Amino acid sequence: MSGTSEGPPRLPVVYLWEDIRIESCAPGSATPGQTCERHVLIAVREGTGLLDAGGKEYALEFGKCFVVHPGSELRLLNSSDDYPLSVYVLSFFPLDLDGSGHTAGPKLGEGAWKIVPFARMLELIRTLYEKKEEKEGAEPYGLHLLFQEIVYLVLQSGAKEPSDDSLRAVRRTIEFIEDSYSLDLTLAQLAEMADMSERHYSRLFQKLTGRSPIEYLIERRLNRAKQLLLTSGDSIQEIAASTGFRDPFHFSRSFKRHTSVSPRVYVRLRKQDIRIVSMHYLGELLALGVKPVGAPQLLLDGSFLKNWTAGIAAVGPSVVHPDLARIAAARPDAILTFDGHHYEDYARIAPTLSVPWFMPYFERFQRIAAWIGKAREAETWIAQYQEQVAATRSGNARRFPANAAFSFFWMRGLPNAFQVYYDMTVLYRDLQLPAPEPVARIQRQEGHPFKEDIPIEELARYAGDYLFVVVSPDDESRREMDLLERKAVWRDLEAVRNNRYFRLDTSWLMTDPLSLAGQLADFTRMLDAGRGPAD
Repeated sequence: MSGTSEGPPRLPVVYLWEDIRIESCAPGSATPGQTCERHVLIAVREGTGLLDAGGKEYALEFGKCFVVHPGSELRLLNSSDDYPLSVYVLSFFPLDLDGSGHTAGPKLGEGAWKIVPFARMLELIRTLYEKKEEKEGAEPYGLHLLFQEIVYLVLQSGAKEPSDDSLRAVRRTIEFIEDSYSLDLTLAQLAEMADMSERHYSRLFQKLTGRSPIEYLIERRLNRAKQLLLTSGDSIQEIAASTGFRDPFHFSRSFKRHTSVSPRVYVRLRKQDIRIVSMHYLGELLALGVKPVGAPQLLLDGSFLKNWTAGIAAVGPSVVHPDLARIAAARPDAILTFDGHHYEDYARIAPTLSVPWFMPYFERFQRIAAWIGKAREAETWIAQYQEQVAATRSGNARRFPANAAFSFFWMRGLPNAFQVYYDMTVLYRDLQLPAPEPVARIQRQEGHPFKEDIPIEELARYAGDYLFVVVSPDDESRREMDLLERKAVWRDLEAVRNNRYFRLDTSWLMTDPLSLAGQLADFTRMLDAGRGPAD
């Protein structure tokens, strides 16, 4: 925006939305290229992958949005073999208000935008999409206002840093909220306390906290309400009144919007005998000392979990293929899923909680722990795991040469191809082991895929001094791997000739706490023994 002393700021350009749609990309596939006729805003709903826009590639993951200019060719690539990639695609155009023919003022650059908080951004986009899809249509001006708030969040993400004096004024109001959350506070009152406009105050508040002032106030009230729900014995009506909510309905609605569960379910989740069906994140629950009543067979078969899974019923073959009848028969108090998979089906049986799969693994562990009142246990486990990582790294100098390179393969696609991993939690992220140069080159690229299919003829290029190789348990995969091990292309690898080849099962693909700890312990044992686990 720009203005003069002779009048209020003038807005030479505004952005008007034209259409919004959802575009999905099946696992391991890509969408056809299409040329953008308008500006396009892309926000990731779920999944991970790459955005190819105008010849440039950007990493797609939850928490990012992108602006693509007209004339750019647009294509989505799903980097997962198991989960769909889904994005909102919002087309819009600038409207020149002053007749100058240019768009001086607020500008949307190209590429990735970090939006804080992205949850608010996604909520606005989802509301715009849902209202546009309503059969009877939505009031056009209301849709326009929704879109303007979306544009404001994008523009706000590039705002310059505030001054120290302004920050101190906002921090004082944060302290006031902490002490006076039960009062009927408004944005106008808080901004007046900081001696600044509501807009400027809200922007600085959000930079400090990642939340708007009202969101922060509600969160403070809800944190106190959680304590009272678990300890006071007061009714929901009494708790609502003492924490600043207008009435029990307003309290329950706010509680569910911020925690994904109602106040009564929140209390139930903290029972010692909670009955959970875990359609994912079995290792997370077991690490917290919570044994579910049901889980998919795929997770129950995990070799690093087997000591904890006795008595857990199989409720489907895999995380994406549930047996709804068996889930219902388990009489769960709650169901845990990922990325909204089968959410509506599960919700008909019991309150259902969904955690994004592509969250960093410790973050999703902490979120699950917070839901069931085990936050302290999660922090203890994480600290112990980090100590285990540090001890392993300190002993690596005696296990292998400093310049040794490590490869992690999943032998899917034999006899023609295999999968090389550019990300592997224990080897590359935690132990920070070096990879062969073709892998390291990809690792240095921002937004690189976590794995890739490679022709079997290029096996030697990706093979390091130590090979960690996952083989699926089915007969065909085992047979193909046995055949490959007899061929010169395999036997001539330096790691194989030096007995530095470790054949692993698919439990090494899991990233739950118990599996990570098991992989770390196995790594130490295998390197010390000089051979992999029995196959």
